[in-house]
Amino acid sequence: MAMLVTMVCCPAALAQQSKIAVASFSRMETDITARVTAPKKDQNGEICALIRIVTNVKDLMFESDALGITARENRTGEIWLYVPRGARRISILHEELGILRNYFYPEIIEKGTVYEMVLNTGDREDKPVVENNMQLFVLRPEPANANVYIDDEQVPIENGLFSATMPKGEHTYRVEAPMYQADAGVVTLADEQVIKSVTLKPKFGYMEIFSLPVQNADVYIDSVKVGTTPFRSDRMAIKEYSIRIEKETYFPKDTVVTLGAGETLRPTFVLESTIKPKVPLTTLALVQLGYNPNSTTYGAMLGFGRKKNYFYVGFRSDFGSASGDLECNESGIISGTDAGSAPFYAEGKKENARMSITAGYIRQLNSKLYLYAGAGYGSRTLAYELAAPVTIDGKEYEAGTTVKDTDNSPTGAAIEVGGILRFGKFLISAGYHTVNGAYHEVTGGIGLVF
Repeated sequence: MAMLVTMVCCPAALAQQSKIAVASFSRMETDITARVTAPKKDQNGEICALIRIVTNVKDLMFESDALGITARENRTGEIWLYVPRGARRISILHEELGILRNYFYPEIIEKGTVYEMVLNTGDREDKPVVENNMQLFVLRPEPANANVYIDDEQVPIENGLFSATMPKGEHTYRVEAPMYQADAGVVTLADEQVIKSVTLKPKFGYMEIFSLPVQNADVYIDSVKVGTTPFRSDRMAIKEYSIRIEKETYFPKDTVVTLGAGETLRPTFVLESTIKPKVPLTTLALVQLGYNPNSTTYGAMLGFGRKKNYFYVGFRSDFGSASGDLECNESGIISGTDAGSAPFYAEGKKENARMSITAGYIRQLNSKLYLYAGAGYGSRTLAYELAAPVTIDGKEYEAGTTVKDTDNSPTGAAIEVGGILRFGKFLISAGYHTVNGAYHEVTGGIGLVF
């Protein structure tokens, strides 16, 4: 506890402004007024002690400790106060002279005994010399509403302070407050006044409880509903607590926390909805290139799905056109002619037409890899031009007439398989495509995820 040397606007300053001081306090052994001449009894029927206050000021007011003042009489040059046995202190007040607050009697007050208190009220004539066996003691408790005990007696607190004029020497003090650790010690009053601050350590803490992604969830502490999130508690004893959060359409959450002295716990609960959230639709879009030694195709793949399962459609074509007035096999033999009489088609004079429409399934294996498989309709047409005229079944076909290579012009089922690699929002694909198992091409592509 730090010892304060000065205090602005404290009772010590007020005491210095007061003109009331105790010049002396003594026991009058031979005075029998309290026992014989003018005895009075307190509310318990016990003979009171008498304090003869020597002063010419008759309009003084007095405040005693909890035992009270049994009677008061104004006498010539004195004020008589009858107090119960065991009285500890008294405050003296006057509108003009000020206040002498909490003067502790330097002697134990016994029943039927007379004591003399000589007051110094600032009179110029016969001004007594204040003896130096008393000293001012001021104690500031924190919290300000704490209970203060001096020499095991509870004393009053005014404006957050206790102040008293007390006999020099050692005095015990004790400061207590609910939910705080008590503090006690010994203070020694000597030639200088003592002003002391006592700050109690808390035996409580606070809780601030939050819930995400929503608030207004019910908060239960030790099975008692205390409010809704966001929740801030009042003072709570330091111990272990069970906390439960509940909200309609969300799974409840439970935890156990230990609250320490002076601590503010801020647990945050992430609630999970009991309603299965709708997974947003993801789109895969790719442009693709197909390669075969005899042709190159261009196409696109568009996939839609949620989580790991996708459906896709695809299209590819070389955007060419080809047809044949005649047909031949892959050896160049035109239908309807003898093998030996078939002319060769014109060198470098050929036409290609390629197209596929497919649909299928994409499966996401992990965050980076997808596999796909699909089927649909596809065609490939390969045609040549005649190098010279030819007559078939009596009909003459001029040079330049197109002849379809039926062995290399499959039409029917298109099947494809492949894989897709994902890098953030970007896609790279590679695969294999066939039409009726007669035409084959490898494919590759790039794309984006939306």
